[in-house]
Amino acid sequence: ERIAATRDARTRIDLPPGRRDEVTRLAASFNTMLGELEDSVTARRRLVADASHELRTPLTALRTNAELLARAERLTPAQRARASAALGRQIHEVTSLVNDLIELARDEEPRPLVEEVALAPLVSHAVEAAHAHWPHVAFTVTVAPEAATVTLPGVPSRLSRLLANLLGNAAKFTPPGGAPVEVTLSARDVTVRDHGPGIAAEDLPYVFDRFYRAEASRALPGSGLGLAMARQIAQAHGAELTAEAAPGGGALFRLTFPGP
Repeated sequence: ERIAATRDARTRIDLPPGRRDEVTRLAASFNTMLGELEDSVTARRRLVADASHELRTPLTALRTNAELLARAERLTPAQRARASAALGRQIHEVTSLVNDLIELARDEEPRPLVEEVALAPLVSHAVEAAHAHWPHVAFTVTVAPEAATVTLPGVPSRLSRLLANLLGNAAKFTPPGGAPVEVTLSARDVTVRDHGPGIAAEDLPYVFDRFYRAEASRALPGSGLGLAMARQIAQAHGAELTAEAAPGGGALFRLTFPGP
């Protein structure tokens, strides 16, 4: 009754020491359920708070440019063009952030859409799309002979999104004319390696956290949601996504497929 009245999931039932009867076991199970509920509520509140913080800056800039364009008669053609372009970028940024938040709210992939996905053509298509979006970045693709026919049960569009997020992250840290982003597909995993500044040891435990931005990436575009979304998609497909420092510099992300 207290939990229902206060909506406070931190409440626990006091368990008498040494008792093992059915009521005590039921109370222990209830405490476990309350703990999971508390974690869920805490995560939801943190997500809302983080999202509010991330939305505040682009929304403020969007409002500023909208107010500026409302007085367009006072602006030169060049000023109107700059304000209009900035407004378009900010609308795209807010839209992308909202879409990412909606996708992150999903707990699982829609089962009716699951099919056997051929990974070699999926990887090749993802790299082509990434190169079109990042034309200044070179990409190389290596497919091991035994991986040419590898398939994974999954949702093609979601796996494409996972790869797009990894490739976009690598491209973001690759300067024009820099070493290519290397994509390798084997029978058991796919890796994406860049030659950028790499991931500091203190950042490695947090790179998949929502909204986490390492010091080296705070001046770059992005919301800090791409890698969190990639890992969520991987887990929904029974795969494991990890990050590590690449030998010789840069970062390496590894998507390991579930075993047979």
